[in-house]
Amino acid sequence: MTNVFILDYEVRLRNWAALRNKIIDAEPKEKYIEIDNFWQGVPLSNHYLHPDFIKDWPNPWQLLSDNNYCYYARALGIFYTLVLLGITDIQIAEAKDDNSNDVVIVIVDGYILNYWPNSVTSVSIENFSNLQYLNIEVLYTKIN
Repeated sequence: MTNVFILDYEVRLRNWAALRNKIIDAEPKEKYIEIDNFWQGVPLSNHYLHPDFIKDWPNPWQLLSDNNYCYYARALGIFYTLVLLGITDIQIAEAKDDNSNDVVIVIVDGYILNYWPNSVTSVSIENFSNLQYLNIEVLYTKIN
């Protein structure tokens, strides 16, 4: 199957909408796995978004249009997907994993997303140190 993130904007947009429609009635754990799997497909670059400028981060449609992703941008895509599904108790945090690698994780209902592919169910928050939660309140306004 072709990675939608190497295709044009309309294809990315349709696939993102199809993902949300497919999982809208799924159990939470299944939703989180599908969302994480979708966003794990983005090609990562080293720098795109910076947490100090969160108020300037793109809205969901700009994010898909820009098609430029770092760990923060991938977390942002996950965040927007969750919010559009009606899930709002979400946290985004910078942390270090058990190998002292810097990571940006999305925490929802006790699950960790935006870490390793297919790891949504097997990773615990205790596996991370130096957790610094981002103030993401402004991101909710970017969806309206």
